[in-house]
Amino acid sequence: MRVLSISAKFSANLRSLFNYACRCTPGISTLLVTALIIFGHDSLCFVALTLICHVFVVSYTVRSCYGMYATWKGMIRTADEYRMTTLFPVSSPISRSSAPSRCARDNIVDDLTVSDVSSECDEHDIESSVSSCDVGEILETMGDSGAPIHAIFVPNYKESLDTLRETLSMLASHAMARSSYDIYLAMEAQENDAESKASTLISEFSPMFRYITYTVHPGDLPGEARGKSSNLAWATRAASRRYRTLLQSNVVFTAMDADTHLLASYFQTITAHCLREGTDNYTMFVPPIVFDRNAHNIAPFVRCADMLWSAAGIAGLYETSQIRTPTSVYSVTLTLVRYVDFWDTGPEAIGEDLHMYLKCFFRTRGQLKTVTVYSPASHCNVEHGAATANMNIGQRWMLSSQARFKQAGRHMWGIVDSGYAIRHTIALITGRNDNTESSEYVQDGYLEQDEELSLDLPEKASAIYISSVSPSPPPGRITTKVPWKRVVILLHRLYEAHFLPVHYFVDVMACSFLPMVVTVPTSSLLSTVLVYTNHLRKAAAFGVIFQMAIYERLHSTALHLRLQSIQTALSSPSYHISPISKSSPKSSEIVRRSLQQVDISPRGRWINCLDYVLFPIAGTVFGAIPAIKAQILQFWSTSFVYEVSSKPVRSQ
Repeated sequence: MRVLSISAKFSANLRSLFNYACRCTPGISTLLVTALIIFGHDSLCFVALTLICHVFVVSYTVRSCYGMYATWKGMIRTADEYRMTTLFPVSSPISRSSAPSRCARDNIVDDLTVSDVSSECDEHDIESSVSSCDVGEILETMGDSGAPIHAIFVPNYKESLDTLRETLSMLASHAMARSSYDIYLAMEAQENDAESKASTLISEFSPMFRYITYTVHPGDLPGEARGKSSNLAWATRAASRRYRTLLQSNVVFTAMDADTHLLASYFQTITAHCLREGTDNYTMFVPPIVFDRNAHNIAPFVRCADMLWSAAGIAGLYETSQIRTPTSVYSVTLTLVRYVDFWDTGPEAIGEDLHMYLKCFFRTRGQLKTVTVYSPASHCNVEHGAATANMNIGQRWMLSSQARFKQAGRHMWGIVDSGYAIRHTIALITGRNDNTESSEYVQDGYLEQDEELSLDLPEKASAIYISSVSPSPPPGRITTKVPWKRVVILLHRLYEAHFLPVHYFVDVMACSFLPMVVTVPTSSLLSTVLVYTNHLRKAAAFGVIFQMAIYERLHSTALHLRLQSIQTALSSPSYHISPISKSSPKSSEIVRRSLQQVDISPRGRWINCLDYVLFPIAGTVFGAIPAIKAQILQFWSTSFVYEVSSKPVRSQ
């Protein structure tokens, strides 16, 4: 018995050591690279490492440019498919053409008020806008004939009511909102006025959606890490019980940020895909994100950093890409959510979007299907909040840069996902991958307070969700062959995200200062490599500039689509809001007022030039440095103090 006890203890210690080594792999690799530079800068290993880093950076910029271009074209194609508007590929925020069905917005750069859009449209434009929404109207009528229910989760903590109202108003303006959208406001118990805020929003928006409620995530659950993922875990488990009388394959869960503006085409595309191919499968839907709301009001370094962040997410969204990781916003079938046992809540889930993708990928043994939805998800750049209202531009820029650096620290803390991926890759290789791995918390612990998680249920909702029928059994375990090519590509993408920024930064510093410290013979291999890597760095820099030029087109198209969506909702007397306004004029007025106040951020010529100059500094300050800090700190702990990023506050 004593021998068994010692053996079990040794096994547990060995497993802990293995997990620790996987967790610290990024930091260990950086230490090895640094040691190689110091002690082996004249070795073949250093030469190989230098070439690999530079080639990977160049290949990333090429793929990013292609992904950006493909996404831009895909957005135009999707808009045309769902007849939102007819777009022409020009660099201005609004396409200027002679098409009679489009509003003239030539003065968009100077006039930033969306409320004036409708006044510039003639009667023909309005009629054309109404008739152009046939797809949405058709999808709306299919709510009871096989179209999926969209359960939309809005996790938030200390967000302003204006921010949440705008987000809900954008959703409420969609034709499918009343027939297909179930809204879940995922509140945090640590916020004092969370329930009163949720009650206010529900009273304002309840006539606009098929169903709307809220959940309150406790802040004292053992072993949980504070953040978006743990909030989603609580909210989605509670919501899943309300669909136990429905086919689980007929529900799609959407996770988004509190400030995300999604277009109707996002849900139309998912609905059309589900009607065509079904949802009884393991599918994730991923849109591109664009920062097109307040980019002109923040520090140039912050704007540039968010552009690079957006580009990194878009780089893998082209049609032939086998790995398409989400950024902030994504949708998953309820079949997949239940199969992987919902969202994780531990410290490894701090990077909620990528972690959920990795969890789904490995639990399905690489069989996860990812579909790109070419409908832009609009986001706000980080600001410092209301305290900056009366400050000069220099103070605002400084505070927004500080806020963005804190956000970068949270983003880069997600390198723990590399350790998670390494562990599960080894498990796949050894055949010990456990697709039925239990959650850290017993499911009943989440569901026992189900009746306390929502407000009074409408009669129609009660008939749909409340039942004594047991949940559908989970699907069987996947036993198909692992697609190792996809696993290798995934590991390469993780290297690009979590290792390469630091390795490249350290290597560039070495290549720049090494000739000043040691004598490098002109005929040596090292000297030749230093010359070639210098050319590769220039190629990478030009690649990033070209990528940012494509981003200008993508940003302008996304802004146009959002304005067109708002214009349609505000201008068309027989579309979107008007059927609701007859029964709820108050709610309709709230939506109209919120849409009229939505911010837009066109990009001017001088702003573009400034960003092209500042991107190396922004990439270093908000990329490499926070990554190095995270790698060092994770040698000691995985705990992270989660701080919600401040959003812009509208002047009253």
